[in-house]
Amino acid sequence: MTQGNNIQPELTRLESVLDTFGADPRRWPDSERRILEALVESNADARLLLEEARAVARVMDAAPVSKASAALKSRIVAAAIDDAGRDARIVPIRTARPRGAQSTSARRMGALWPAAALAASFAVGLYLGAAGVGGTAIDGAFEIAMSGASGSDADSIPWLEEGAVVNEEGPL
Repeated sequence: MTQGNNIQPELTRLESVLDTFGADPRRWPDSERRILEALVESNADARLLLEEARAVARVMDAAPVSKASAALKSRIVAAAIDDAGRDARIVPIRTARPRGAQSTSARRMGALWPAAALAASFAVGLYLGAAGVGGTAIDGAFEIAMSGASGSDADSIPWLEEGAVVNEEGPL
């Protein structure tokens, strides 16, 4: 491990490991665990990164888990079966002016809007999850979206079962 001003690459690697594997050092890659634990012990910025990751893990652990009802499972399966034979509908996005007529700043802004939309949707989702209203919002959206569907094959899909664990390691 390097000391002094050349610590930024190690902090970047710690941040990447925290984003990928979470705040529990037991989940970190064996080849890096000892180095990163030593970094956390010796560097205040690394300790701050670890505490932030632990705070995110606490929020995610406290989030409510919605259970899918048998009727909802049936509607999801029926909708998937009904949509299987349909072709995708592709709608091209056209700009008002030809590409050559746009200024450089307008082209840059046009390239940034998808990233801005993604960031905004992430922020809204994080807020809803932290506020505890995400589960009810998702339930309501499913109810509206699947109100016309029917089907009985939903019970054969294990990931829809109550209490089913899809990934034992969780999102982090």
